[in-house]
Amino acid sequence: MTRTFRGIALAVIAPVVLASVLAGCSDKKDDAGETPTADRPTVEVTAQPQDAQTAQVTAEQVFDNLSDGDWAGAWELWTDTAQSAIAKDAYVDLVSTCTALQGDYVVTGVTPVDDSTATVKWTRTPAGGSATSGTNTIKYQNGQWKFEPDATALAAFRQNKCP
Repeated sequence: MTRTFRGIALAVIAPVVLASVLAGCSDKKDDAGETPTADRPTVEVTAQPQDAQTAQVTAEQVFDNLSDGDWAGAWELWTDTAQSAIAKDAYVDLVSTCTALQGDYVVTGVTPVDDSTATVKWTRTPAGGSATSGTNTIKYQNGQWKFEPDATALAAFRQNKCP
């Protein structure tokens, strides 16, 4: 009779215990009723707007980096094509010797070419020198505006020379 009672008790209690354990595992909530993942930060990847104003901000950042001697920061804002022309460390070593690229830059205009390309006009005033002007292209890549040095500069960088 003891054996029958144990078998019946086990048959009745085991499903109740198992259901409680499974319910607790599948719907864990803390005292506030939130799931454990509620305390994890949510990362949202957002793209920059595809407009001339944001393209100009990128160009200004590149030129601010150049004016401030942040060569690596300028290189990081380059297009993929430009970055493949010269490694960041090689660029930093080279451009620090290129006095023709140093000075204060001012963006004087940005003209959209299409939804993913804009032309930026700029002037540069070297220390103790007269202002020069130029243009570059800003391209929209992977949700970000990126700076494209001109073809002459990229060719010089490939040869480890100052443009």
